[in-house]
Amino acid sequence: MTIADRFSGHESFVCRYGWLPKAYQAVSANPDLLKDEERAMHTLGIGRNMLKSLQFWCEAMGVLVPVTGHGHRPGPIGRKLLDPEYGWDQHLESLESLWLLHWRLCTRAALAAWSEVFGEGRLVRFDRQRLVAALAQRAAGSARPLAASTLEQHAAIFLQSYYQAERSGDDTSWCPLQDLALLRAAKEEDGRIVFNTDLRAPIGLSLRVFAIALVEFVALSDKGSTSVDFHRLLKGMHSPGVVFRLDEYQLRAFVENVAQGPLRDAMRFVDTSDTQSVVLHRDRIDPNYLLDANDETPAHA
Repeated sequence: MTIADRFSGHESFVCRYGWLPKAYQAVSANPDLLKDEERAMHTLGIGRNMLKSLQFWCEAMGVLVPVTGHGHRPGPIGRKLLDPEYGWDQHLESLESLWLLHWRLCTRAALAAWSEVFGEGRLVRFDRQRLVAALAQRAAGSARPLAASTLEQHAAIFLQSYYQAERSGDDTSWCPLQDLALLRAAKEEDGRIVFNTDLRAPIGLSLRVFAIALVEFVALSDKGSTSVDFHRLLKGMHSPGVVFRLDEYQLRAFVENVAQGPLRDAMRFVDTSDTQSVVLHRDRIDPNYLLDANDETPAHA
């Protein structure tokens, strides 16, 4: 277990449809709203446990950032997507927005199940029992042993965030991340439900979201580095290749396209017989493809 691994905080609720835009707008109008529990429950129309869950997901996804003693302020992802004047997707209706939220959860939120499956790519085909066992192994070094129920609950929330067998048209309790179709389920002969995250074309992943992920990955890989090896982009922990479940050809296509498009003035793709790497000139990157590092707060242990 790394210090940052988190197994709780979601209060047994997935991030529900409509939560993020509603919370962003409410906190933008009143930064101290979430400090006043009763008022927040009334304003947002949810109960106490749901309110705690909503705050957890807003912070984990970078939609809101806590400010010590001063409530919350809009976070980098919140402003990018939900700002009423400049946001890409103020009602969170597009798949590209969900890919950006997925990227944030897998790379910056320090959620154990997300790291295990999508951030580090350790589990590709697994059932719930195997996921719980992997989480138990991650938690083994904890100063305070985690209850089996905590691990089971965390695994359940992860699976429910990305997969639901059936969904009625008027059901608002589902998590929008299910629309990314990153988890596919099959029933084995022994009755077990097995989940698969194998590589396939990521529907709705836009060049601008990939550009943001690429820039952030290079910046975080080696402090001060301006380049990254292509194989590391493909297979490295918390890399675009692993988080977005891309094969080599898909990754190459994205890299080549952003080099000719969103990052054309700031990026070179070096592709020779003995070298494949991406070189970035950060001072030339369009601000639209940057997330402000000053907005980040460390994940809670």
